[in-house]
Amino acid sequence: MEIYREFQNFPISEDYPYQEPTDYEEIISCTKAQEKIVELSDEQLYDKLYGAWLGRCIGCAVGQPVEGLTRSEIRRWCDGADAYPLNGYIPTNSRVESDTVKLVNDACTTQKLHGMPSDDDIRFTILGLDLLKKKGADFDTWDVGTHWLERLPLRFVCTAETQSYLNFANIDVNGPWKVRPDNATELARGCASYLNPYREWIGAQIRIDAFGYVAAGNPALAAKLAYQDASLSHVKNGVYGAMFFSALIAAAFTASDIYEATLCALSYIPQKSRFYEAAKEAIEIGLTATSDENLLDRVLEICPNYNWVHTINNAAICIATLIYTKGELSRAVPLTVMAGLDTDCNGATVGSIAGAFQSATNIPKYLTDPLCDIVYSEIPEYHPIKISTLAQQTLEVGKIIKNT
Repeated sequence: MEIYREFQNFPISEDYPYQEPTDYEEIISCTKAQEKIVELSDEQLYDKLYGAWLGRCIGCAVGQPVEGLTRSEIRRWCDGADAYPLNGYIPTNSRVESDTVKLVNDACTTQKLHGMPSDDDIRFTILGLDLLKKKGADFDTWDVGTHWLERLPLRFVCTAETQSYLNFANIDVNGPWKVRPDNATELARGCASYLNPYREWIGAQIRIDAFGYVAAGNPALAAKLAYQDASLSHVKNGVYGAMFFSALIAAAFTASDIYEATLCALSYIPQKSRFYEAAKEAIEIGLTATSDENLLDRVLEICPNYNWVHTINNAAICIATLIYTKGELSRAVPLTVMAGLDTDCNGATVGSIAGAFQSATNIPKYLTDPLCDIVYSEIPEYHPIKISTLAQQTLEVGKIIKNT
C-alpha cells in the first residue's frame, strides 16, 4: 500500500501527448460541444424509445452467447452452423468440436431465446431509468452510489463497478447513508480511483442508455447525465465513452443520419484524448471499408493491445459498424458481434442507437418476435416487465424532465 500511494502521487509525464481531464467543466473546455435540441411528437418519440429498448435487448441477446470469444472463434461456430456471415441470433448448434469453441451460454440462441434473459447490460439501463424516476435529472454521483446500494446486489457487478461499489460502501458518514456529507460528490467520485485498475474499462459505457433516452434530441443533457453516473467508477476515457454514447443515443432520435449523430456526440469529447483519436479513426474506417471483412480487419487494429473489455477498442467497433451500415440495426448488430471482444455490451450499445434511429416500426419481426416483449432483470418491480412498458415509462420520465 505504501508503494501504491507513492505511485498515485506520480505526476503525468511531461511528454505525454494527450489531455484527458475527468472534471466535467475541464472536459467541456477541451471540446467543441454542440448545443442543439430537437423535439419529437409523443407518438414519434414512443416509437423510437420502444425501438431503442428493443434494439438494446436484441443486440445484447445476439452477443451474449459469444461474449469474450474471438472473431475467429465466432466465425468457426457460425460456419459450423452454415450461418456466417451472421444475420440474426447465434445458432444453438454447430458442427465445430465442443472442446475447441464453446458458447458462454445458449439462452439467447436461435432455438432457445424466449424473452430477454437477465443481463447486466439491460439491468443497468433499467437501473438508470429507476434513478431518473426517483430523482429526475437533478441527481449527482453520490445519488448514483446510494442507488446502487439500495437496488443493485454486489454479485451483479464486476471490475470497475465492483471496486467502486466496495469503495462507496466503505465511506463511513455517521453510519452508512444516514447523513449526506457536504463533500458528498467529491467522496463519491473518489471511488473511481482507489484500488481500481479497471477505471477506463467498458463498464460506464454500458450503463448510460437511459440517460440518452430521456434526453432524446438533447445530446448535451445526455452527456451531462452520463457524466454524473460514470464518474462514480471511471475516469478519463472510461467517462468519455459513457458521455459519447449517451450523447449519440440522444442525437440518434432526431438526426438525419448516423454520421451526423456521431459527429455531434464526438463534439462532447476532449479532442486531445485517446478516445477521440480512436473514434476519428473508426469513423474513417466506417466510411471507407470495402467489405464486412475489410472493416473488421481494420477496426480490430485500433488499440490491439488493450484488454478485451476496455472502453476504447470496443467503442471503435461500435462506431465503425454504425457508420458502415448507416445505422441499419439488422446489419449493424450482427457485424458488431462478429468482431468479437465484449460482444453483448457492443451489440446492446449498437442496437440501442440503431433502434432509436430507426424506431420500433422498422425493426424486422424475426429479431423482435423471440423477445416476446418481455425482459427479466432481477431488479424488484422490473422482473419481469414488458419492453413496451419500459418505453412508456421512459417517455413519461422524459416529459417530466423536459418540463422541469
